[in-house]
This record gives sequence, C-alpha cells and structure tokens, in this order.
Amino acid sequence: MIRNMYIIQYLDRSTAWFMCATLELQSALSKYQKGDIIEVNDQSYLVIEDFGRLRVKRFNGEINPFVSLMDQFSNQ
Repeated sequence: MIRNMYIIQYLDRSTAWFMCATLELQSALSKYQKGDIIEVNDQSYLVIEDFGRLRVKRFNGEINPFVSLMDQFSNQ
C-alpha cells in the first residue's frame, strides 16, 4: 500500500507545527500508532498521528518510557 507521509516540524517551545515535506511510503500497515518509529531512506520518523493523514516528525534520539511522548518530541 502506498501512502503519503507528511513530515511536520514543531515551532520553538510550542505545540504549533507546520508541514515541511511529503514523502510517499510503501507500507504493509494501513494504520500506525502514536509513537511508532518508521524508517525511510536511512532516516527515522516518529509517528505523531494517523487519523486520515500520517503525520510524522524526524526522530534522531531515543524514547524515554518514563516521560510522556508529547513532552519528548513536541519541542525537539
């Protein structure tokens, strides 16, 4: 299944974001969960949401299981 993946970037110290790019993704999954990691072209992306549109953020760190996901990636 080919899907469009929308790469977003958060504004500094805010929950507001803007779309930086769109990539086509060949995926066996029709739905992703928040916090999933997707590898495309040797780049990691963190799933923000998948409600009609797959929105992801570039990810270059590790997830801390003791801190909420929103606190970890909203201001990176």
